[in-house]
Amino acid sequence: MKPCLPGDPAARDVDPSAALAASRADTRARQPGAREAEDDVGLSFEEVYERHFEFVWRSLRLFGVARESLDDAVQDTFGVIVRQLPQFEGRSTLLTWMYAIVQRVAANYRRGHRRKSAALEPLEHHVLASDEPDPHSRVEAREAADEIVRFCSALEPDRRTLFVLGIVENVPALEIATLLGIPVNTVYTRTRALRLALREQIERRENET
Repeated sequence: MKPCLPGDPAARDVDPSAALAASRADTRARQPGAREAEDDVGLSFEEVYERHFEFVWRSLRLFGVARESLDDAVQDTFGVIVRQLPQFEGRSTLLTWMYAIVQRVAANYRRGHRRKSAALEPLEHHVLASDEPDPHSRVEAREAADEIVRFCSALEPDRRTLFVLGIVENVPALEIATLLGIPVNTVYTRTRALRLALREQIERRENET
């Protein structure tokens, strides 16, 4: 198993510019086919790790795992994945299969974090702004990413799933609908509402500064 080392250059948090753009965009349908899920079957662990490391890192952060626990949480998540990957049959895409694992690992870490009564740490080193941002840009990007994490952490579980998969990861609406057991039109409606709520929260923050 390839280790998830602190400071791994592949680690990335939510890209504030991309998330902000997504909050303004209209929902776009992308139909998932059986071919997409079938293509995921038989991937090696190394391939899964390379393709989905950033998804796991972002999702754990958006699910409220504290910054100082992220490296351990990522390693634990991929530890589960490497054990269970041979049983993956392609009944869903690999991304949504992994998402269920991420949820369980994040829940365990949040419980442990609450027991320690530690405050949620802000994002520090994994904010994507540009290759060489100036200090002011770094601060703005970090604040935007923090706001997105706070927004997501306050959502109910189903809404959080919609936010992470539908807005951040651009998973097809039909696949999300199947995962949550709701109509596709409900996915579209709730996703639009989440984009609007995120945009309003960010605008309120900007007006307060």
